[in-house]
Amino acid sequence: MTTEKISPDCPECGNRRKRLPPGRESQYHVYCDECGHDFGRFDHFQAQFRHLLDDVESHLKHPDDEARS
Repeated sequence: MTTEKISPDCPECGNRRKRLPPGRESQYHVYCDECGHDFGRFDHFQAQFRHLLDDVESHLKHPDDEARS
C-alpha cells in the first residue's frame, strides 16, 4: 500500500477550488475548477478526508459535551 499525502490542492495546478458538475446519483466526479483535473468520484474523495474531519472534530469537542451525551 502506498502512502500518499492527502491534499486538497490540485496535483496539476495547485488550485484548491473544486467543481461538482451535474451527474447521476452516486456517480458525481470532483474536478479542479482551474484546469479540470479529475479527482475521481465524490464519495471516494470525501472518504479520503473523513479521517481528517473526525480527528479535527474530536479536538474541537468540549469535555462537557461528552458528559451531556
